[in-house]
Amino acid sequence: MRKLLLLLVVSLCWSCTDESGDVGFIDGGGAGVGGSTARFAINGEFLYIVSNTDLKVINISSVADPQYQSSTPIGTGIETIFGFKGNLFIGGQSGMKIYTVDALGKPTYRSEFVHRTACDPVIANDEYAYVTTRSGEGCNNTLFEANRLITLDVSNLDNPFDVDQQQMINPRGLAFFKGDLFVAEGSSGLKQFSLENPAQPELIHFYTEIAANDMIALENTMIITRDDGIYQFGCVDEDLELFSPIQ
Repeated sequence: MRKLLLLLVVSLCWSCTDESGDVGFIDGGGAGVGGSTARFAINGEFLYIVSNTDLKVINISSVADPQYQSSTPIGTGIETIFGFKGNLFIGGQSGMKIYTVDALGKPTYRSEFVHRTACDPVIANDEYAYVTTRSGEGCNNTLFEANRLITLDVSNLDNPFDVDQQQMINPRGLAFFKGDLFVAEGSSGLKQFSLENPAQPELIHFYTEIAANDMIALENTMIITRDDGIYQFGCVDEDLELFSPIQ
């Protein structure tokens, strides 16, 4: 049963490859895409999966016969993983951790940024990582002040530090789309931030009519997950518009 489930995950991951068959990190800059609340990412021939406490590595050079490679303890309260250019940005309830992977798929710890206990998705680009922290019973924090959008300078992967923090309502997933940063606020809506100054995202639109838990940004469309299902949105006259539900 475990092998069957692993094959299913690998098949889903490989279905995100481009027409050339290349597989990159599941992120906005690779061949595949995934949401910020995902628990797995691909780099080359390796699949990385986070559990509550461990970072697991699976060799998927043979899709039909994936091989377990290693498991590394990385703390507790681990929730999400986002890959970008050979690095893993791992979100947990106590902070964000950064690992670098080598040609053999081995992850090496680089650094971490610690924040107050809260749920914590993360996405990143070359210079900045964007983290949301959320309160809630399942996040071990019920304080409204814990709901933040945190911008981290990660130009030096060994020393990430915050350059901006903004109060949010109850944020969840994040995505880069059309050059902007989108942050899901659950039933409260979806926020769009300009990254003209990437160190200090500026709120330019709050779609209170679009409930959102997480997003997968494609070239011209955005897949939004929320409590009542999965929906496809696109840009019409620079505004988001519902294209269709996904059954």
